[in-house]
Amino acid sequence: MPIVLRAWLPAVMLALAGGCDPGNGDNSDPLPLPSGGAGGGGGEQVGGGGSPSNGGSGGIGPSGGGGEGGQVSTGGGGSGEGACDSGGPVLETAGATDAYLLKGTLLLPGGPTEGELLIAGNLIACVGASCSGEPEADGATVIDTKGVIAPGLIDAHNHILFDIFDEDDWAPTQTYTNHDQWPNDDRYGAMVDAKQYLAGEGSSPVDFGCELDKYGEIKALVAGTTSVQGSPGATNRGCYRTVARTIDQTYNGLPDDNMQTATVFPSTSSADGVCNNFNDGDTTAYVIHIGEGVDATARDEFNDLFTVTSTDGCLYDDKTTIVHGTALDDAQLTTMGDNGMSLVWSPRSNVFLYGAGTDTSKTTNIPKALAEGINVAIAPDWSIGGSQNMLDELRYADFVDDAEFGNMLDSRDLFEMATSHAAIALGVEAYVGSLVEGKRADIAVFLPSGADPYEAVLAASPREVTLVFVDGRLLYGDADLVDVGPSDGICETVDMCCRDKFLCIAQSGGSAADMLGQTLADIQQALGDAMTDYDDLNLTEWDFAPITPVVKCP
Repeated sequence: MPIVLRAWLPAVMLALAGGCDPGNGDNSDPLPLPSGGAGGGGGEQVGGGGSPSNGGSGGIGPSGGGGEGGQVSTGGGGSGEGACDSGGPVLETAGATDAYLLKGTLLLPGGPTEGELLIAGNLIACVGASCSGEPEADGATVIDTKGVIAPGLIDAHNHILFDIFDEDDWAPTQTYTNHDQWPNDDRYGAMVDAKQYLAGEGSSPVDFGCELDKYGEIKALVAGTTSVQGSPGATNRGCYRTVARTIDQTYNGLPDDNMQTATVFPSTSSADGVCNNFNDGDTTAYVIHIGEGVDATARDEFNDLFTVTSTDGCLYDDKTTIVHGTALDDAQLTTMGDNGMSLVWSPRSNVFLYGAGTDTSKTTNIPKALAEGINVAIAPDWSIGGSQNMLDELRYADFVDDAEFGNMLDSRDLFEMATSHAAIALGVEAYVGSLVEGKRADIAVFLPSGADPYEAVLAASPREVTLVFVDGRLLYGDADLVDVGPSDGICETVDMCCRDKFLCIAQSGGSAADMLGQTLADIQQALGDAMTDYDDLNLTEWDFAPITPVVKCP
């Protein structure tokens, strides 16, 4: 049975939300950095690869933004009246905490079906009409979820160290046309300096990099997201392996780390290294920002990607995933499709930066991308413009689809962009992204919402996420199931916009060195104090405390 902490509940409630009415969920990230500044250093180095042969190409800063949305509120969600205290999972048998038999509506690759799913250790051992007869079900904890059982969402692009900020910390002062323009904004530069200082970059005397990463992953986890691409590859630290799956790190819990990422255009030597890794099998996914913006400067990046390598076109490969691609024209999207490339779509970021927060036409041409057979994933990019998590971003994508694409994407299309398509884009589809026997037990359960089970995901906020497993460990869920959390877990009770939840992201036995014993309360305290201390240095005219909450309730 896990250790359950309840004494600090009121403090967490205040830190989590601005209210306790039925509400919404939150999660996201940023882009290239201005030079200089108090924090020093070049920004967020996003790399990849878990071996000397796969070191990642790196990059400076993040790129993207949330978006105010104008006509739509994507912070909402929720399953309507009664979501505060009605429905939810029912514990039928309290058994082992490394084996769970879940009953409910399963979102399988072939479509939804009523049935059971068996978790044994960190794997999905059975998916079907009945799993109770399987040997691994003997002694398992049995839960009737009364809900929709889905593969955990996969955030295919997030600059997670910036997820302590939101649009109150920085918003565009003008409409931009490419990603080289807005990093020169003074307030953006000041925010980047604050992040670099807290992350221990440059000459900073402090290092809260682990807390920054864990905080961003907690924001993802409570929204049903079990994997996040967006951690600086240069760190490769194990201190945050107790939260969501840090998919682009050595400590991702998978047999290997064959992903490389880049947030800026690569040099020839860096690009050649990626192609060599393609040929050697050391890199199975290269995730790179290309074509972010709406002008020729952004558009030309895709053509330059063909010639930057010593061997022309070796990055036009089915292992290359383009992040954003907002400026790409029809011919370029055809080329992507012809070469089997993937795309990560961040509509709210696009509209926030290049459409003044309201012009929903300033986003990637998704109808053309799909017509060319491009695998499309979805991700929020950052929390500074509004999309605080994958659930928010899914709703915003649905809004943009209705406004610009004639409602061509149904709820299942959007769901798959956040699960199986994202896994393909990151080269991890053998392990995660679908409910298939033998894959990792990364699972999210949602309260039902109407007849369409996929709509339950689009309608949900962290309040309606009733269970989340990462690698078979039950890390988040409705509070009355806390006693079947991980046996070595330190679990906290939190109020999630009027619905009590538990969170088990700390492990007993954690040391000061590995930091695995940190609770949400510990992380919030450390980051909150650090940001206040930074503001007190008066290095800029702007203050950035308090940090943005885990969830924003209406």
